[in-house]
Amino acid sequence: MYKGMPEKVLIATPAQVRPEPPIPVDMDFQTDTVTIPVKLCNLPPLNSIANQVLSLSADPNIDLRRLAFTMEGDPAFAAEVLLLANSSLFGFTSRMSVLRHAVAVLGLDRIKALAVTVAMRAFLGKGSPLIRQCWRHSAACAVIAEEISPIFDISGDRAYTAALLHDIGRLGLLKSYGREFSSVLEGRYPDLNAELQAERAALQVDHGVAGAWLVKNWAYPQDFADVCQHHHDAVDPKDPALLRLIKVACLMADSLEYSAVHYDKVVSYTDILLQVSSPLRVEMFPAESELRANVKARLAIFEIQA
Repeated sequence: MYKGMPEKVLIATPAQVRPEPPIPVDMDFQTDTVTIPVKLCNLPPLNSIANQVLSLSADPNIDLRRLAFTMEGDPAFAAEVLLLANSSLFGFTSRMSVLRHAVAVLGLDRIKALAVTVAMRAFLGKGSPLIRQCWRHSAACAVIAEEISPIFDISGDRAYTAALLHDIGRLGLLKSYGREFSSVLEGRYPDLNAELQAERAALQVDHGVAGAWLVKNWAYPQDFADVCQHHHDAVDPKDPALLRLIKVACLMADSLEYSAVHYDKVVSYTDILLQVSSPLRVEMFPAESELRANVKARLAIFEIQA
């Protein structure tokens, strides 16, 4: 059991995880009674170096030399961070060949984004079609969140990192309960509520709650856990800016055909803008065609191999 895991959480064994009757659409899902499936509890965390980077970067006064030294502790990890830093995904004009120089130039938020990207790719390993389907949604959401982050007054790198992690629960359930969760992801649903009900029926938990648990268990920032758990809630002007941004980016990813699940009906880009138009203005957002082109151009670097 990982340190700091709530005592009431661990409980089920694979044999005990049985399908539940469908949950009525109007019923609230009570997270305080949720049983986290045991295989998810045993899922290893992201790369330990990435975890240290996230922990250290929480301190705005951290010595950047210490951050570089930490990353150099895993040469393969450091090399992949440099590879991504020089890729078209992040678009820097000058090539960086020394990690310490890259850390100094890029700063905390960008290094955090790079570290999480590398760690997520390693966490997923060689991807099945379903893993690639979910990863594609997360990557598209990250790119979109970064693109529209100035509208919400959020750092682009912070938005990118939170969006890349927002569906970690879906990926975690797929890795730990491949057979049961694959059948959910392979289905087609009239809407999001129907798909979430299918998740709960299969494993007694949905991917939002599962993701929040994983992120908390890995000692990531609380606002990342909030994003995981609530990114499918209705967009609310009262939400914290980061959460509202990720909700919008997730909807936009679906509308641009980067959905992790097949729905009969997806909210259109125009309708998404209408949902968020107060207090924001529609003209603040990029045109759908422009955003679609930007996402497509940047997404190739995210591809994981079968």
